Amino acid sequence: MTDGPDEMGGLDRDATDCRRVGEHRVYGVDVDDETRCAHYDTDRDVVAIRFACCDRYHPCHACHDAVADHAPERVPRAAFADPAVLCGACGTALSVATYLDADDACPACEHAFNPGCAKHADLYFDVSSVEFDV
Repeated sequence: MTDGPDEMGGLDRDATDCRRVGEHRVYGVDVDDETRCAHYDTDRDVVAIRFACCDRYHPCHACHDAVADHAPERVPRAAFADPAVLCGACGTALSVATYLDADDACPACEHAFNPGCAKHADLYFDVSSVEFDV
């Protein structure tokens, strides 16, 4: 893992809250042990997204905006098979394709995901030609 204490590249250290979830670090604002944050904190808000621009997990777009010193980049379609969505309940890293097909629950632990996230999937993933239920 490249998230060592001296390798915060691209993050504002003063604004960053970092939590370890499974084998991964999650950066954002008021991040809890299951990836909830200051912006999304219901019992179903338990995912973090690995942003393509910095290769770091953030609970949401607003957390990335708050702690990163660069513009966000969506996960490209060519990378949909790579792990890019972290379940905060069990720590499993899911591919984008698996997450988008997961029926609003983690396929590993069955914890419910927030179904409202599909409404802003385009902030995280290049879903321009992907169909999913909203």
